[in-house]
Amino acid sequence: MPQLKIKQIMDIIVDDKTNDSVPQTSERDLLSQNEMLKSQLINSALLNELVKVLHSCTDLNGIVKTVLLSFQDLVDFDRAILFKVNPEKFRIEPANWVGIDGDAVKNLMVPLGFDGGDITDAIFLNKHIFVEEPDPNCDAFSRELQSRSYIAAPLLRKPTRKCYEIKGCEKKSCRCYGSVNPYCWSTAHSCGDDKNVSEDDKRRSCIVCPAFSAKGVFWLDRKNSGAPITSDDITFLTNIITLAGLVFDNFSMMNALDEANHGLTTANEKLRKVNYELEIAQTNIRMDLEHARTIQQKLLPQDIMTSAKHYNVGSRYLAANSVGGDYYDLFDISDDSYGVIVADVSGHGVASALIMSMFKILLKIHSRKETSPQKTLERINELFISEIATEHFVTVFYAVINTATQKIRYSSAGHCPVLYLHKPTGRCATLKTDGLFLGVFQDMLLREKETDYARGEHRMILYTDGLTEAINAKSEMYGTERLKNIAAQTLPLNPSDAVQAILDNQKTFCGTQQQEDDMTLFVIDLK
Repeated sequence: MPQLKIKQIMDIIVDDKTNDSVPQTSERDLLSQNEMLKSQLINSALLNELVKVLHSCTDLNGIVKTVLLSFQDLVDFDRAILFKVNPEKFRIEPANWVGIDGDAVKNLMVPLGFDGGDITDAIFLNKHIFVEEPDPNCDAFSRELQSRSYIAAPLLRKPTRKCYEIKGCEKKSCRCYGSVNPYCWSTAHSCGDDKNVSEDDKRRSCIVCPAFSAKGVFWLDRKNSGAPITSDDITFLTNIITLAGLVFDNFSMMNALDEANHGLTTANEKLRKVNYELEIAQTNIRMDLEHARTIQQKLLPQDIMTSAKHYNVGSRYLAANSVGGDYYDLFDISDDSYGVIVADVSGHGVASALIMSMFKILLKIHSRKETSPQKTLERINELFISEIATEHFVTVFYAVINTATQKIRYSSAGHCPVLYLHKPTGRCATLKTDGLFLGVFQDMLLREKETDYARGEHRMILYTDGLTEAINAKSEMYGTERLKNIAAQTLPLNPSDAVQAILDNQKTFCGTQQQEDDMTLFVIDLK
């Protein structure tokens, strides 16, 4: 604007020298325009200096105070108040002020409703309002501050999106749609207007709307000087308030970023400490699990391969985790009797391993006193229910082999059927009796059976359901029939090689599918 006026003045001067027919501009007019240009340049310089001062402020209160003081120094307003919007209480409240005693203003709350007067109208109309000779009967500033005239100007946050973008509205007939005014709440007759809704209710809806951008409102007057407020004053004042809004936005954004960064730094530090503690905890857990695994391995039979006089064996135990809940054994009961056991605790992990260790202890104690598999399991079940009281249950196949009579007495507590193969013919039978899980019911409904064997002709294959219930990528189960088929094919092999052949067959079937349960395979050749 100043450059345009300078060019116009220069054109007039040139025309005056070259064309005598053109009326000469009076010296008074030139001086007036020159004074106006000087005033505009001074205002621009003052705004630039204000920007520098605002950028040197390190906190929001300092920025607000600087803006309020600039109203005194640059626009000669004696008193200035910044009111902030309180949506919860539906009112504006004084936040900062200059030129006024704090006791006179700190309790000056103005409702945001229609009866709030011109200062609230300035917010919802989104424009400054100049109030001359306010009525003390209905105007709080005239009544409380004895103001003879004042200006109310809203402080706006810079919008980043149009209101219809924020609300997802596609009603193109609305006056807000496509409007250059991004503040829908200041646009009359928009699609959000409802003739049946009161003005106060409209305002309540506005201040909670995401598109509402008024952060506060400035109140200013000249009580001491009494000088009239000119259009130039209002223009300069509007420029300062617009500048203040931009600075407030930038500072709030940077402050939010700083707080977010500080929060992230603090969170990262806490996370680092937690990770360090987790690493220590995981190391301790790994050590505990390794220790538990070592203990469990010692609970499994250690010498049946070398001390067997009446059998050859092969075995493999594969835990889904570091430790598991499967157990197998072949142990001496008397000179002519041996106990054969395979058991599986529900679930897997440390808890299952602990329960299985207790089961082994009880088995070794009571098998010495009782040669009946059924009665031995019933006695252990009584102790489990009364003393251990766990949610886990145990499936068991327990047999007593009498080498003198060449008979096998056995009982099954809900366990998988044991394969009983006749090596000369390849015929495969199963050893199984009725019975419920151990550790659940007082009456397990167990039964006991007996079968004969011929030395060197029979093989027993004991296993847990982790072997037969393993699945492949097509969710097909390995199953008992596949186990029977490969078991028959491995009869010419010794027990250890038969174990490996069966496991290889199952692995080929399952492919890369991860094992989800503990798995035990125990092969015994009776001789």
